[in-house]
Amino acid sequence: KQWYQRRVAITAGAYRNKQKCTMSRKGIFFRPKSSITRDQAARWEGNFDALINDPKGVLLFTEFARKHHAIENIEFWTAVNEFRKKRLVGDKLNDAARRIYRTFVSNQSEKQINIKDVIRNDIQRNIHNNNITMEIFNEAQDKIYILMKTDVFPRFLCDETYLCLTRGDNS
Repeated sequence: KQWYQRRVAITAGAYRNKQKCTMSRKGIFFRPKSSITRDQAARWEGNFDALINDPKGVLLFTEFARKHHAIENIEFWTAVNEFRKKRLVGDKLNDAARRIYRTFVSNQSEKQINIKDVIRNDIQRNIHNNNITMEIFNEAQDKIYILMKTDVFPRFLCDETYLCLTRGDNS
């Protein structure tokens, strides 16, 4: 696995291992331990930025996305954030950008994100022309952020796991 895939897999796996599995009328869902407070969960309601800027929120949202077949979005968003934090230069920058491109942007990728062809083609052209900068994925990340905020996040707020947290029912 690539460095960003490993990070997401490890954090999501660690989070899953700390959860209690519960059966409801809607099926099996994971209920986090009481490390997420009712107040913390309430702050996320209607505030996507608060959710994705909270490490526990990102883990819970990642697990939700995994269960609802939208994992590529949060993995891409996380990979680009890690890419920016590392402040790579030269060959390391090129290699990291190419890994993200192959994993999420390329037409042949298994975890292809849903972005417009114009954005995909711009990234592809920059990759192939070795015109790689720290900002290469900015537009794609912005589109994925909007997609998560307008599509996945509203479904997350209706999910039984999240609703249990807001009721304080997380034992």
